[in-house]
Amino acid sequence: MLDKEQLVLMKDSTMLNEKANSLPESKLSTAVRGGMERGRKREMRRMYSYGLGAMAAMTAAALLMFTVNGFPFTGKHDRLVQTSSIGSVSNLESFPTERIKDGSLRSALERGLIQPINQAMEKKEYGVEILGAVSDGRKSFVLFNVLNHSEEEIIVRDFTLEYGGYETPSVGAMITNMSGSGQIPPGQNSYYAYSTNLLPTDPYTSKASIHITLSDTSDRALNSSSKKYLTGMDFSLELEPNMFEDAERAYYPDRTLKVDGQRINVRQLLFTPLNTYVDLEYDHANEKQIFKLLNPVLIGKSGEHTEKLYYPQAILKDDAKVTLVYKNSQLDQLDTTTFKTFGIAAVKKDEMNIIVDLTKKQIIDAPDERLRMLTSDQEAGAGEVYFQRILEEAQAAESFGMWLEDSFTDASGAKHSRLSPESSSHSGLLTSVKEDTIEDNTTYNFGEDALEYPQPLTIRVKQYWIPIKDSQAIDLLKK
Repeated sequence: MLDKEQLVLMKDSTMLNEKANSLPESKLSTAVRGGMERGRKREMRRMYSYGLGAMAAMTAAALLMFTVNGFPFTGKHDRLVQTSSIGSVSNLESFPTERIKDGSLRSALERGLIQPINQAMEKKEYGVEILGAVSDGRKSFVLFNVLNHSEEEIIVRDFTLEYGGYETPSVGAMITNMSGSGQIPPGQNSYYAYSTNLLPTDPYTSKASIHITLSDTSDRALNSSSKKYLTGMDFSLELEPNMFEDAERAYYPDRTLKVDGQRINVRQLLFTPLNTYVDLEYDHANEKQIFKLLNPVLIGKSGEHTEKLYYPQAILKDDAKVTLVYKNSQLDQLDTTTFKTFGIAAVKKDEMNIIVDLTKKQIIDAPDERLRMLTSDQEAGAGEVYFQRILEEAQAAESFGMWLEDSFTDASGAKHSRLSPESSSHSGLLTSVKEDTIEDNTTYNFGEDALEYPQPLTIRVKQYWIPIKDSQAIDLLKK
């Protein structure tokens, strides 16, 4: 039976997931994915969030859209100016902090930690104001405003941030439209927050640069790969990658938590004015590949007084290292600081393959027995298959969908690339937290030629949801 604390966590997570799953995709998300694809070429991929539900699921901020009353539009030439309407950090109080969902950003605004930047640029019929930023060496936020002087709706297509020539990671980065809508109508403006995780090992400097790409929402702009429909703006500024180096508190507990026999090493506990970070490393000798901790909680106690931090963001560095990001706290000032998890999602390392005989439409091997191959319909290509997995007692509020490699090998050892799916109607993760079930559907297109390859065919699994309940806790700090 789940304890009361875990039930509360699941209920809260359910509300966020259901809001996100209720939003339909649109052509705007397709255009933004174009920006993501360019980001993937630079590194891997960039994540964006538009709309109330998506913002809730990603714990991003939400602000109102305002009518334009900023600097005047002056013509066709680019113009970089210092805005007079944003003279100090107190002007950032115009952001309605009560609607911001991201705890780090909301707290930074409330405590006056945002550094004002006050740069603005006009290009064609668009304007961008860089309002302010905050960074603690692990995470950066940039607040900006986009003004639309044109007669068409526009959207933000891409955003990049560099420190000293080093681009911040695309993985985990996010642009959040504060108005709750991805498009900016003619004659209006919209506020945004950009957030990204930083790599402590990169030699960042305060010589920062920002690039923002905009476009209208016409079919020609959204469907074209040509840059002629894109408008880019570049900003150069002084911005410290770690504004709070003298205020951070770092501890190195080097403690090991055992969950389902798997060793999880706690390497560092870092407290900054922005966040609380827990650096974990999964032991290389573990039998299983850990994908996620189930509802990890950081607990501080002094006598009868207890404080708890929930809902961390997970930053994956590689298969063995992860950083959990909690809100800013003073837990290290209490008598004890404890780390607790209710289990893990993991798969045995030697079972992370899906082996199929494409000619017989059979699954020969998989990480578990719940994966099945559905009968293909008329939409499917000749070498396309539909995988489905239904799981009960699934820890649904925490779950993720199956993720497979983009290449596969045939029985002779030859490697081949998967093709784009001809049908997308059989892909997606359906969750019911009330019933605690998931239905995971994945389309995989081997291609028609794969029917002639030596069978069976093997796909490497990158991510697979098998929750293992095993509540464990360990003390990290003691006075």
